[in-house]
Amino acid sequence: MNINSCRNTHDFRALAQARLPSPVFNYIDGAADDEVTYRRNTTAYEECDLIPNVLAGVENIDTSVEVMGMKLDLPLFCSPTALQRLFHYRGERAVALAAEKSRILFGVSSLGTVSLEEIGKTISSPKMFQFYYHKDKGLNDAMIEMCKEANFDAIALTVDTITGGNRERDLWTGFTSPPKLTLNSLT
Repeated sequence: MNINSCRNTHDFRALAQARLPSPVFNYIDGAADDEVTYRRNTTAYEECDLIPNVLAGVENIDTSVEVMGMKLDLPLFCSPTALQRLFHYRGERAVALAAEKSRILFGVSSLGTVSLEEIGKTISSPKMFQFYYHKDKGLNDAMIEMCKEANFDAIALTVDTITGGNRERDLWTGFTSPPKLTLNSLT
């Protein structure tokens, strides 16, 4: 299977599973604890239908939307995803360019693998930083200043936790983020 033969999300998932190392695929595909919320969210999306307006005239379709004062060409959003270069060598660089090409919002994770400065120089389209509040107020101030200097349009305050969830699937694959270091792995 190759990307040109993918027709739906199930095909893309199968292709990713075939191509990525198992721990990396399961990190992307998995969720916290026993993945109940993951399954519920998937089911909720599967129950949504797009209902076309037939015989309503389609010569002037406008798919744009305004989000937080930003005009986007499509009602889509590239959400902040940690460690994107685990999945592809270009990571956030590639997603940023795809978001800009489609004129949609690009979200950058606090655990991004490309600097905010580089993202700011790479794209001019709307971008948002996912901000975790730290005990170190100096670190918080520095991250906010980096967003301003890189011309980010928004900051999303993430309040759930700054530590990873109990990802049971990662326990059986051996994946850790960041990777566990041992004395043997350093020599």
